[in-house]
Amino acid sequence: MPAHHLIPKIIDIGDTLHRSGCAPYKLEKYVEHYALSRGIEATVQATPTSINYQFFDEDNTVVMKRLKPASIDMTLLAHTINQITRDDESISAEPKQYPRTMQALANIAIPPAYLMLVGSTYHALASAACLGLLVWMCQQVFTGRRSIAVEFISALVVGISAAFLNSLGLHISVWSLCIASILLFVPGLSISNALECLAFNDLVSGTSLLGQCVLTLIKLFTGIFMGLSIGSALWTTSVLAYTNEFPIEVQILGLPLLSLCLSIIFNVRPRDIVRGAPVAIMGMWGPTLLHFENGWVVATWLTSVAIGLYGTWIAKIRDLTGSIYIVQGIIIMVPGSRVLVSASQPFYEASILPIPSVGESAMFMFAAIVVGQITAYSIYSPKIER
Repeated sequence: MPAHHLIPKIIDIGDTLHRSGCAPYKLEKYVEHYALSRGIEATVQATPTSINYQFFDEDNTVVMKRLKPASIDMTLLAHTINQITRDDESISAEPKQYPRTMQALANIAIPPAYLMLVGSTYHALASAACLGLLVWMCQQVFTGRRSIAVEFISALVVGISAAFLNSLGLHISVWSLCIASILLFVPGLSISNALECLAFNDLVSGTSLLGQCVLTLIKLFTGIFMGLSIGSALWTTSVLAYTNEFPIEVQILGLPLLSLCLSIIFNVRPRDIVRGAPVAIMGMWGPTLLHFENGWVVATWLTSVAIGLYGTWIAKIRDLTGSIYIVQGIIIMVPGSRVLVSASQPFYEASILPIPSVGESAMFMFAAIVVGQITAYSIYSPKIER
Protein backbone atom coordinates (compact mmCIF):
# COMPACT_ATOMS: atom_id res chain seq x y z
CA MET A 1 0.00 0.00 0.00
CA PRO A 2 1.12 3.62 -0.55
CA ALA A 3 3.19 5.27 2.10
CA HIS A 4 1.33 7.30 4.72
CA HIS A 5 3.65 10.26 4.25
CA LEU A 6 1.68 11.20 1.10
CA ILE A 7 -1.56 11.73 3.01
CA PRO A 8 -0.53 15.06 4.65
CA LYS A 9 0.49 16.37 1.21
CA ILE A 10 -2.92 15.44 -0.25
CA ILE A 11 -4.67 17.11 2.68
CA ASP A 12 -2.54 20.23 2.23
CA ILE A 13 -3.57 20.39 -1.44
CA GLY A 14 -7.25 20.22 -0.47
CA ASP A 15 -6.88 22.87 2.23
CA THR A 16 -5.08 25.19 -0.20
CA LEU A 17 -7.76 24.77 -2.85
CA HIS A 18 -10.39 25.60 -0.25
CA ARG A 19 -8.47 28.66 0.97
CA SER A 20 -8.20 29.99 -2.59
CA GLY A 21 -11.97 29.85 -3.14
CA CYS A 22 -12.31 26.71 -5.26
CA ALA A 23 -15.92 25.51 -5.52
CA PRO A 24 -16.47 22.50 -3.20
CA TYR A 25 -17.55 20.04 -5.90
CA LYS A 26 -14.53 20.98 -8.03
CA LEU A 27 -12.24 20.71 -5.02
CA GLU A 28 -13.36 17.11 -4.53
CA LYS A 29 -12.50 16.20 -8.12
CA TYR A 30 -9.08 17.85 -8.02
CA VAL A 31 -8.03 16.25 -4.73
CA GLU A 32 -9.25 12.79 -5.74
CA HIS A 33 -7.38 13.14 -9.06
CA TYR A 34 -4.21 14.24 -7.26
CA ALA A 35 -4.42 11.32 -4.82
CA LEU A 36 -5.11 8.76 -7.56
CA SER A 37 -2.12 10.03 -9.58
CA ARG A 38 0.02 9.00 -6.58
CA GLY A 39 -1.53 5.59 -6.25
CA ILE A 40 -3.87 6.45 -3.39
CA GLU A 41 -7.60 5.90 -3.62
CA ALA A 42 -9.46 8.59 -1.71
CA THR A 43 -12.92 10.02 -1.31
CA VAL A 44 -13.33 13.70 -0.46
CA GLN A 45 -16.44 15.50 0.74
CA ALA A 46 -16.12 19.29 0.84
CA THR A 47 -18.42 22.05 2.06
CA PRO A 48 -17.77 25.79 2.36
CA THR A 49 -16.55 25.30 5.95
CA SER A 50 -15.20 21.75 6.16
CA ILE A 51 -13.45 18.94 4.28
CA ASN A 52 -13.64 15.22 5.05
CA TYR A 53 -10.95 12.94 3.59
CA GLN A 54 -11.21 9.16 3.52
CA PHE A 55 -8.18 7.17 2.36
CA PHE A 56 -8.68 3.51 1.46
CA ASP A 57 -5.40 2.25 2.89
CA GLU A 58 -4.80 -0.58 5.35
CA ASP A 59 -6.02 1.62 8.20
CA ASN A 60 -8.92 3.19 6.25
CA THR A 61 -7.69 6.60 7.41
CA VAL A 62 -10.32 9.33 7.87
CA VAL A 63 -9.44 13.00 8.37
CA MET A 64 -12.11 15.58 9.19
CA LYS A 65 -11.20 19.27 9.11
CA ARG A 66 -13.18 22.35 10.09
CA LEU A 67 -12.11 25.40 8.06
CA LYS A 68 -12.86 29.09 7.91
CA PRO A 69 -15.03 30.38 5.05
CA ALA A 70 -12.80 30.80 2.01
CA SER A 71 -11.66 34.02 0.40
CA ILE A 72 -11.01 34.36 -3.34
CA ASP A 73 -7.36 34.18 -4.42
CA MET A 74 -7.12 33.34 -8.10
CA THR A 75 -3.32 33.29 -8.20
CA LEU A 76 -3.16 30.77 -5.35
CA LEU A 77 -5.85 28.72 -7.11
CA ALA A 78 -3.89 28.75 -10.39
CA HIS A 79 -0.64 27.75 -8.67
CA THR A 80 -2.32 24.87 -6.84
CA ILE A 81 -4.08 23.53 -9.93
CA ASN A 82 -0.82 23.73 -11.88
CA GLN A 83 0.80 21.62 -9.19
CA ILE A 84 -2.01 19.04 -9.55
CA THR A 85 -2.45 18.88 -13.32
CA ARG A 86 1.23 19.24 -14.27
CA ASP A 87 2.42 17.04 -11.40
CA ASP A 88 5.08 19.63 -10.59
CA GLU A 89 6.02 19.66 -6.92
CA SER A 90 8.25 22.69 -7.50
CA ILE A 91 5.09 24.85 -7.75
CA SER A 92 4.64 25.05 -4.00
CA ALA A 93 5.65 28.55 -2.95
CA GLU A 94 2.93 30.94 -1.82
CA PRO A 95 2.09 33.26 -4.74
CA LYS A 96 2.73 36.95 -4.50
CA GLN A 97 0.01 39.38 -3.55
CA TYR A 98 -0.51 42.78 -5.12
CA PRO A 99 1.09 45.59 -3.08
CA ARG A 100 -1.03 46.93 -0.25
CA THR A 101 -1.13 50.38 -1.85
CA MET A 102 -2.50 48.92 -5.07
CA GLN A 103 -5.18 47.03 -3.16
CA ALA A 104 -6.20 50.24 -1.39
CA LEU A 105 -6.44 52.11 -4.71
CA ALA A 106 -8.55 49.30 -6.16
CA ASN A 107 -10.97 49.51 -3.21
CA ILE A 108 -11.24 53.27 -3.68
CA ALA A 109 -11.78 53.01 -7.45
CA ILE A 110 -14.47 50.29 -7.45
CA PRO A 111 -17.39 52.55 -6.35
CA PRO A 112 -16.72 55.24 -9.02
CA ALA A 113 -16.19 52.54 -11.67
CA TYR A 114 -19.56 50.99 -10.82
CA LEU A 115 -21.32 54.35 -11.02
CA MET A 116 -19.64 54.99 -14.38
CA LEU A 117 -21.16 51.76 -15.67
CA VAL A 118 -24.73 52.21 -14.38
CA GLY A 119 -24.79 56.00 -14.79
CA SER A 120 -24.92 58.69 -12.13
CA THR A 121 -23.83 62.28 -11.47
CA TYR A 122 -20.38 63.84 -11.24
CA HIS A 123 -21.04 64.77 -7.60
CA ALA A 124 -21.75 61.12 -6.85
CA LEU A 125 -18.63 60.04 -8.73
CA ALA A 126 -16.36 62.17 -6.53
CA SER A 127 -18.25 61.18 -3.38
CA ALA A 128 -17.97 57.48 -4.25
CA ALA A 129 -14.17 57.60 -4.16
CA CYS A 130 -14.27 59.12 -0.66
CA LEU A 131 -16.69 56.49 0.57
CA GLY A 132 -14.53 53.78 -1.02
CA LEU A 133 -11.67 55.01 1.16
CA LEU A 134 -13.88 54.77 4.26
CA VAL A 135 -14.80 51.18 3.39
CA TRP A 136 -11.11 50.33 2.96
CA MET A 137 -10.36 51.81 6.38
CA CYS A 138 -13.17 49.72 7.91
CA GLN A 139 -11.60 46.59 6.42
CA GLN A 140 -8.27 47.45 8.04
CA VAL A 141 -9.85 47.95 11.47
CA PHE A 142 -12.23 44.97 11.48
CA THR A 143 -9.92 42.03 10.95
CA GLY A 144 -9.59 38.59 12.51
CA ARG A 145 -12.43 37.78 14.89
CA ARG A 146 -14.07 41.16 14.24
CA SER A 147 -14.23 40.65 10.46
CA ILE A 148 -17.70 39.14 10.82
CA ALA A 149 -19.03 42.67 11.37
CA VAL A 150 -17.08 44.44 8.59
CA GLU A 151 -19.99 44.40 6.11
CA PHE A 152 -22.47 45.87 8.59
CA ILE A 153 -20.10 48.52 9.96
CA SER A 154 -18.97 49.54 6.47
CA ALA A 155 -22.58 49.87 5.29
CA LEU A 156 -23.48 51.84 8.43
CA VAL A 157 -20.58 54.28 7.96
CA VAL A 158 -21.37 54.63 4.27
CA GLY A 159 -25.05 55.32 4.98
CA ILE A 160 -24.31 58.07 7.52
CA SER A 161 -21.68 59.63 5.24
CA ALA A 162 -23.96 59.54 2.18
CA ALA A 163 -26.74 61.26 4.13
CA PHE A 164 -24.30 63.95 5.22
CA LEU A 165 -23.11 64.54 1.65
CA ASN A 166 -26.70 64.71 0.46
CA SER A 167 -27.51 67.31 3.14
CA LEU A 168 -24.77 69.55 1.72
CA GLY A 169 -26.83 69.94 -1.45
CA LEU A 170 -24.73 67.63 -3.61
CA HIS A 171 -26.58 66.13 -6.56
CA ILE A 172 -26.44 62.46 -5.46
CA SER A 173 -28.83 59.54 -4.99
CA VAL A 174 -27.95 58.21 -1.55
CA TRP A 175 -29.02 54.60 -2.13
CA SER A 176 -27.16 54.18 -5.42
CA LEU A 177 -24.09 55.82 -3.84
CA CYS A 178 -24.27 53.46 -0.85
CA ILE A 179 -24.65 50.37 -3.03
CA ALA A 180 -21.69 51.43 -5.19
CA SER A 181 -19.57 51.97 -2.08
CA ILE A 182 -20.18 48.50 -0.64
CA LEU A 183 -20.27 46.71 -4.03
CA LEU A 184 -17.21 44.70 -3.06
CA PHE A 185 -19.23 42.98 -0.31
CA VAL A 186 -22.30 42.26 -2.46
CA PRO A 187 -22.16 38.47 -3.00
CA GLY A 188 -23.02 38.36 -6.69
CA LEU A 189 -20.39 35.73 -7.51
CA SER A 190 -21.16 33.78 -4.33
CA ILE A 191 -24.86 33.61 -5.18
CA SER A 192 -24.03 32.27 -8.64
CA ASN A 193 -21.64 29.71 -7.11
CA ALA A 194 -24.36 28.65 -4.67
CA LEU A 195 -26.90 28.15 -7.44
CA GLU A 196 -24.27 26.34 -9.52
CA CYS A 197 -23.60 23.91 -6.64
CA LEU A 198 -27.33 23.30 -6.30
CA ALA A 199 -27.62 22.72 -10.04
CA PHE A 200 -24.89 20.07 -9.88
CA ASN A 201 -26.65 18.35 -6.94
CA ASP A 202 -24.12 19.57 -4.37
CA LEU A 203 -27.03 20.42 -2.08
CA VAL A 204 -25.07 20.81 1.15
CA SER A 205 -22.55 23.30 -0.28
CA GLY A 206 -25.18 25.14 -2.33
CA THR A 207 -27.48 25.61 0.64
CA SER A 208 -24.60 26.67 2.89
CA LEU A 209 -23.28 29.22 0.36
CA LEU A 210 -26.77 30.57 -0.22
CA GLY A 211 -27.23 31.00 3.53
CA GLN A 212 -23.94 32.91 3.78
CA CYS A 213 -25.03 35.15 0.90
CA VAL A 214 -28.38 35.91 2.52
CA LEU A 215 -26.64 36.77 5.80
CA THR A 216 -24.26 39.13 4.00
CA LEU A 217 -27.12 40.85 2.17
CA ILE A 218 -29.01 41.27 5.44
CA LYS A 219 -25.97 42.89 7.08
CA LEU A 220 -25.48 45.23 4.11
CA PHE A 221 -29.12 46.27 3.80
CA THR A 222 -29.54 46.76 7.56
CA GLY A 223 -26.33 48.79 7.74
CA ILE A 224 -27.30 51.10 4.88
CA PHE A 225 -30.85 51.57 6.13
CA MET A 226 -29.75 52.33 9.68
CA GLY A 227 -26.98 54.64 8.46
CA LEU A 228 -29.36 56.64 6.27
CA SER A 229 -31.93 56.76 9.06
CA ILE A 230 -29.34 58.12 11.50
CA GLY A 231 -28.09 60.58 8.89
CA SER A 232 -31.62 61.77 8.10
CA ALA A 233 -32.23 62.36 11.80
CA LEU A 234 -29.07 64.46 12.08
CA TRP A 235 -29.34 66.39 8.81
CA THR A 236 -32.00 67.37 6.29
CA THR A 237 -31.78 65.07 3.26
CA SER A 238 -33.67 64.86 -0.02
CA VAL A 239 -34.62 61.97 -2.30
CA LEU A 240 -33.13 62.19 -5.77
CA ALA A 241 -34.44 60.11 -8.68
CA TYR A 242 -32.05 58.25 -10.96
CA THR A 243 -30.02 60.70 -13.07
CA ASN A 244 -27.25 59.97 -15.55
CA GLU A 245 -24.92 62.84 -16.47
CA PHE A 246 -22.22 60.68 -18.08
CA PRO A 247 -21.59 60.44 -21.83
CA ILE A 248 -21.14 56.99 -23.35
CA GLU A 249 -17.35 57.41 -23.29
CA VAL A 250 -17.34 57.60 -19.50
CA GLN A 251 -19.51 54.49 -19.21
CA ILE A 252 -17.20 52.57 -21.57
CA LEU A 253 -14.18 53.61 -19.49
CA GLY A 254 -15.84 52.23 -16.39
CA LEU A 255 -15.66 48.64 -17.66
CA PRO A 256 -11.87 48.16 -17.82
CA LEU A 257 -11.49 50.14 -14.60
CA LEU A 258 -13.95 47.94 -12.71
CA SER A 259 -12.51 44.78 -14.25
CA LEU A 260 -8.96 45.75 -13.29
CA CYS A 261 -9.93 46.67 -9.72
CA LEU A 262 -11.84 43.43 -9.18
CA SER A 263 -8.88 41.45 -10.55
CA ILE A 264 -6.55 43.14 -8.07
CA ILE A 265 -8.92 42.45 -5.17
CA PHE A 266 -9.18 38.77 -6.15
CA ASN A 267 -5.43 38.56 -6.82
CA VAL A 268 -5.74 37.53 -10.48
CA ARG A 269 -2.41 37.20 -12.26
CA PRO A 270 -1.72 40.01 -14.80
CA ARG A 271 -1.60 37.55 -17.72
CA ASP A 272 -4.95 36.09 -16.64
CA ILE A 273 -6.44 39.59 -16.48
CA VAL A 274 -5.56 40.02 -20.16
CA ARG A 275 -6.91 36.58 -21.07
CA GLY A 276 -10.13 37.33 -19.20
CA ALA A 277 -10.68 40.71 -20.86
CA PRO A 278 -13.00 39.29 -23.57
CA VAL A 279 -15.15 37.80 -20.81
CA ALA A 280 -15.52 41.21 -19.14
CA ILE A 281 -16.63 42.70 -22.46
CA MET A 282 -19.13 39.86 -22.99
CA GLY A 283 -20.45 40.25 -19.46
CA MET A 284 -21.08 43.95 -19.93
CA TRP A 285 -22.47 44.18 -23.46
CA GLY A 286 -23.39 40.59 -24.30
CA PRO A 287 -26.98 40.81 -22.98
CA THR A 288 -27.48 43.92 -25.12
CA LEU A 289 -25.84 42.65 -28.33
CA LEU A 290 -27.49 39.21 -28.15
CA HIS A 291 -30.96 40.56 -27.41
CA PHE A 292 -32.38 39.66 -30.87
CA GLU A 293 -35.82 40.90 -29.76
CA ASN A 294 -36.20 37.74 -27.67
CA GLY A 295 -35.88 39.40 -24.28
CA TRP A 296 -33.01 39.96 -21.88
CA VAL A 297 -33.43 36.54 -20.21
CA VAL A 298 -32.52 34.74 -23.45
CA ALA A 299 -29.72 37.25 -24.09
CA THR A 300 -28.33 36.67 -20.59
CA TRP A 301 -28.43 32.91 -21.11
CA LEU A 302 -26.57 33.21 -24.43
CA THR A 303 -23.98 35.49 -22.82
CA SER A 304 -23.50 33.08 -19.92
CA VAL A 305 -23.00 30.18 -22.36
CA ALA A 306 -20.45 32.21 -24.34
CA ILE A 307 -18.57 33.17 -21.16
CA GLY A 308 -18.56 29.58 -19.93
CA LEU A 309 -17.33 28.18 -23.23
CA TYR A 310 -14.58 30.78 -23.56
CA GLY A 311 -13.45 30.35 -19.95
CA THR A 312 -13.38 26.55 -20.24
CA TRP A 313 -11.56 26.69 -23.58
CA ILE A 314 -8.78 29.02 -22.40
CA ALA A 315 -8.54 27.09 -19.10
CA LYS A 316 -8.09 23.80 -20.97
CA ILE A 317 -5.23 25.33 -22.95
CA ARG A 318 -3.59 26.57 -19.74
CA ASP A 319 -4.42 23.43 -17.67
CA LEU A 320 -6.43 25.50 -15.20
CA THR A 321 -10.05 25.90 -14.15
CA GLY A 322 -12.47 28.13 -16.03
CA SER A 323 -13.48 30.09 -12.93
CA ILE A 324 -10.15 31.95 -13.10
CA TYR A 325 -11.14 33.44 -16.44
CA ILE A 326 -14.90 33.81 -16.13
CA VAL A 327 -14.81 35.61 -12.77
CA GLN A 328 -14.55 39.07 -14.36
CA GLY A 329 -17.47 38.54 -16.71
CA ILE A 330 -19.74 36.84 -14.20
CA ILE A 331 -19.23 39.49 -11.53
CA ILE A 332 -19.91 42.28 -14.02
CA MET A 333 -22.94 40.49 -15.44
CA VAL A 334 -24.35 39.16 -12.17
CA PRO A 335 -26.58 41.94 -10.81
CA GLY A 336 -25.70 41.37 -7.17
CA SER A 337 -26.59 44.98 -6.42
CA ARG A 338 -30.09 44.43 -7.81
CA VAL A 339 -30.96 42.34 -4.76
CA LEU A 340 -30.16 45.30 -2.51
CA VAL A 341 -31.94 47.68 -4.87
CA SER A 342 -35.09 45.56 -4.89
CA ALA A 343 -35.04 45.48 -1.08
CA SER A 344 -34.50 49.21 -0.75
CA GLN A 345 -36.76 50.73 -3.42
CA PRO A 346 -39.98 50.19 -1.41
CA PHE A 347 -38.62 52.71 1.13
CA TYR A 348 -38.31 55.39 -1.58
CA GLU A 349 -40.83 56.67 -4.06
CA ALA A 350 -38.11 57.38 -6.65
CA SER A 351 -36.36 54.75 -8.77
CA ILE A 352 -32.81 53.98 -7.67
CA LEU A 353 -31.76 52.38 -10.96
CA PRO A 354 -33.51 52.49 -14.36
CA ILE A 355 -34.60 48.84 -14.13
CA PRO A 356 -38.29 47.88 -14.12
CA SER A 357 -39.30 45.16 -11.66
CA VAL A 358 -35.73 45.09 -10.40
CA GLY A 359 -36.23 42.27 -7.91
CA GLU A 360 -37.88 40.00 -10.47
CA SER A 361 -35.21 40.83 -13.06
CA ALA A 362 -32.46 39.88 -10.60
CA MET A 363 -34.06 36.49 -9.94
CA PHE A 364 -34.49 35.66 -13.63
CA MET A 365 -31.01 36.92 -14.48
CA PHE A 366 -29.41 34.73 -11.82
CA ALA A 367 -31.36 31.76 -13.16
CA ALA A 368 -30.32 32.50 -16.75
CA ILE A 369 -26.66 32.79 -15.75
CA VAL A 370 -26.68 29.49 -13.86
CA VAL A 371 -28.47 27.62 -16.67
CA GLY A 372 -26.03 29.15 -19.14
CA GLN A 373 -23.05 27.91 -17.11
CA ILE A 374 -24.57 24.43 -16.93
CA THR A 375 -25.14 24.45 -20.70
CA ALA A 376 -21.54 25.47 -21.37
CA TYR A 377 -20.29 22.89 -18.88
CA SER A 378 -22.26 20.09 -20.58
CA ILE A 379 -21.01 21.11 -24.04
CA TYR A 380 -17.34 21.52 -23.19
CA SER A 381 -16.21 20.55 -19.71
CA PRO A 382 -12.60 20.31 -18.48
CA LYS A 383 -11.04 16.85 -18.79
CA ILE A 384 -10.37 16.57 -15.07
CA GLU A 385 -14.05 17.17 -14.29
CA ARG A 386 -15.46 14.55 -16.69
